[in-house]
Amino acid sequence: MTLIMIEEEGARVVPRVPQGEARREAVLRDLIAAHPAILPVHDLDPSYGRLITITRELSIPGVGFVDVLLMDEHGRLVVVECKLWRNPQARREVVGQILDYARELSRFGYEDLQRQVSIATRRQGNVLFALARQAGGVLGEAEFVDRVTRDLAAGRFLLLVVGDGIAEGTRRIGEYLRDQPGLAFSFGLIEIAEYRDSDGQGQEHVIMQPRVLAQTAVIERHVIRSEVSGLVIDMAEAAEPTRSRDPSVSRAPSDASERWNSFVARFVTDTRFDDPGQPPPRRGGNGWMRLPLPEGLYVNLYRSSGSGGIIGAQVRFPGVEGAALYEDLEADRDAITAEFAANGLTLEWTGGEVPVLSATSPAPAPWDDSAEELQRTWLAQAANQFVNSLRPRLQRLGRDLAA
Repeated sequence: MTLIMIEEEGARVVPRVPQGEARREAVLRDLIAAHPAILPVHDLDPSYGRLITITRELSIPGVGFVDVLLMDEHGRLVVVECKLWRNPQARREVVGQILDYARELSRFGYEDLQRQVSIATRRQGNVLFALARQAGGVLGEAEFVDRVTRDLAAGRFLLLVVGDGIAEGTRRIGEYLRDQPGLAFSFGLIEIAEYRDSDGQGQEHVIMQPRVLAQTAVIERHVIRSEVSGLVIDMAEAAEPTRSRDPSVSRAPSDASERWNSFVARFVTDTRFDDPGQPPPRRGGNGWMRLPLPEGLYVNLYRSSGSGGIIGAQVRFPGVEGAALYEDLEADRDAITAEFAANGLTLEWTGGEVPVLSATSPAPAPWDDSAEELQRTWLAQAANQFVNSLRPRLQRLGRDLAA
């Protein structure tokens, strides 16, 4: 395929860059994120409004990273996966990958999506609604949240595979998609062909031509399912935590107890989680707090005067069920450790009879107001990271066990 440039001097042929040699996938991803309007989405579904970029590289725990997540001002989601079509295996893999994303997103509640978007954008609050309003959306917040929640529950997304060329063999994709039950998605293949041309001054110009292919398969599937979100029941009573390897969680006199009560009250008031569904921590005893996680687990947040002073966060995995959950998480150890490292935290994995995940930081005395403010900041960061990394994975493991 070629382009013809019509100029005063006559016509000039502009050759297409061969498939698999065009811009790298990351460049294509960034181009779409910066200019979502280049995607001919309205050729697939004219009911979509203005496209808005939510984020690049949205983490779907246990599955991978969505290249680009878009939506319109009404909250209708568009999942974009970019691929240079170098070989048939790449075509099969990218279709399977985007379907994995769709299946896992259909298990999300709105709060799960909001958490992952907050992590990716490093913004807190209802980021999705704020973006929709900035784009001219007119839905109220409650109506917007309900709309996105229903779409998530039904698996109602527009899935787009975008590449530099779609080969003939991908016509079979339609057959593959028809075998996918339980989702109400639409699917489109979009080709963005690249052309390069040099003018008389030797300056190179790049022309990108997006188009929906004639053989694109659009699959609509419908499913009836309960729209009632699950309930998370937290135990009212909790057993005294086993201390970390530094076993001294301080047993203090009443004046220190009062100071700890004040510390906890400030911590609970000031701490904000990326995950809007995360319940707040509560005071456990002198020197420690407890933050609930799914599957009956907790993040124990503590400070100790032992060993020169230390603050820390740990999750213990007691019993057979706990050990099994730890083992499942350990299968994703590299990714979880990297998530902590990206936020300046070192995560320690300790096996044994009762496995433990922990992070610690020095907290030397004296613990005056300035020191306690630094302690609250570190504990809030550690607590938020434990929630971001473990809560969605534990929810997913719990669903798999219940299935």
